[in-house]
Amino acid sequence: MPKPARGGTAVEALVGQAGVLNPLFEGDDSARDVDSVIYQGLTTVDAGQNVVGLLATDWAISNDHLTYTFNIRTGVRWADGQAFTVDDVLFTYRVLQDLEYQQPGAAFWRQVGIAAGGLNQVVFTLKAPSAGFPLALRMGIIAKHLFDGMAPAQIVASDFSGIRAIGTGPFKVAGINQLAITLDRNPYADPQPYLDHLILRTYPVSDPQTAIRAVLAGAADLVGGLEPPEVLALQGRTDLNIQEVRTFTNAFVTFNSEGVGKQFFSDVKVRLALTQAVDRQRLVNEVLAGRGDTDPTPIPTGDWAYSASAASSHPYDPIAAAKALDAAGWVLLPGAKLRSKAGQSFRFDLVVAGPFPTNEVAAGVARQLLEIGIEADVKPVSASDLVQKYLLGRNYLAALVAIDVGSDPDQYTLWHSGLDPSTLNFAFTRGWGLIDKDLEDGRAAADQASRLGAYRDFQAQMVDAAPAIFLYSSHYDYAISQRVHGVRMNSVIEPVDRFQYVTQWYVNTSA
Repeated sequence: MPKPARGGTAVEALVGQAGVLNPLFEGDDSARDVDSVIYQGLTTVDAGQNVVGLLATDWAISNDHLTYTFNIRTGVRWADGQAFTVDDVLFTYRVLQDLEYQQPGAAFWRQVGIAAGGLNQVVFTLKAPSAGFPLALRMGIIAKHLFDGMAPAQIVASDFSGIRAIGTGPFKVAGINQLAITLDRNPYADPQPYLDHLILRTYPVSDPQTAIRAVLAGAADLVGGLEPPEVLALQGRTDLNIQEVRTFTNAFVTFNSEGVGKQFFSDVKVRLALTQAVDRQRLVNEVLAGRGDTDPTPIPTGDWAYSASAASSHPYDPIAAAKALDAAGWVLLPGAKLRSKAGQSFRFDLVVAGPFPTNEVAAGVARQLLEIGIEADVKPVSASDLVQKYLLGRNYLAALVAIDVGSDPDQYTLWHSGLDPSTLNFAFTRGWGLIDKDLEDGRAAADQASRLGAYRDFQAQMVDAAPAIFLYSSHYDYAISQRVHGVRMNSVIEPVDRFQYVTQWYVNTSA
């Protein structure tokens, strides 16, 4: 049986140029992908969705759940051979707290106390309990000896945030040009990767198909984020394997029941009827070729806190939906195509970000609603317009949203009614007490059993309140040339986590 051997190169086709290669300043998915194999955080997520130590060995939590004491790994080296220490951790988090640091999340870090503890310890102090806090420490640590004395703007401009980027991870930057980012093995990494080089060839966002063609032509070995039609096109190839895993995404149609959409969506019975009028499995089959999970709750199907009982409490039932709409006064008059109430037709605009698959999903939802006499006019807009012009400030009747909610089930920022309406938040103000309490309890509890109870109840309350039609959770498809071995992923990932086990990838074997 051939065994993995050191040496060789693997090439991934990456859609989109990477910007700043520094985990504190990365502004695009490509940079996050590259950073994930250069830098390491204090924590990571294991195959069972547990937060575990990476540059930290372990940690202790105070009785009031406000103080976290992390023990930092010793014997780790940066890719230039310098020792990694507690000082690097303190330096990294102090950059995050710098008043000149203006990245998303800056306000959060300024609320956290950060200090040296005992030998090889860092102590974090929170203002309020946050069970997901250890997960936030996945952020990559940067080297103090490279950036000491620099203001945030200087760190961004430094070669060490680009052409000379190094971390404690398995690879370091060897070269960057318009076509590719070439990474070399970090000689001080532990464990050592088998590969000598990992090359990330960049292809234009305007034509993502070129990345797939590169793999088909043998110019690249791997390409991720495939859409179902692309998967179908690759499935006949005997020289490729396709790995399919679940993601922490949630796609839903949100109703504005307290603003401009009040006349249609203020009655919970009407909202529930709409959720029962949509056959989610049909949508997943038609649009995603079955490569997704129906997901009638706000927590992704693959998440440890997902509640199957909440998901099944209001099943697809167009007959019950029609009866409920009749009872609510939205009736289908003889010869009419649309339901109406007091002379008002049940017709509303549904805004959606244009590209596949959300546009096609919105069209599928609209087709199904039309079957019970409701017209959703699909209005495609750009992704940035959807957020800036419609979602922030709630300038929509209904909107289709697809969000990567991350591997922690805390959805406080999305669904707690106490948040500033100018944030990306979908809560209603009325009848939200129990939902708010569940979100607070799930965030404050440190043990998983208490959190699970809170999030199960959160999902039960949400499906009964029906603030949205929760639709599905998408899958992530990764095409891998048979030249590259040892590629594996956890069963549920965020796309950047496809490189989590990159040290086990190999192209060479020995007898």
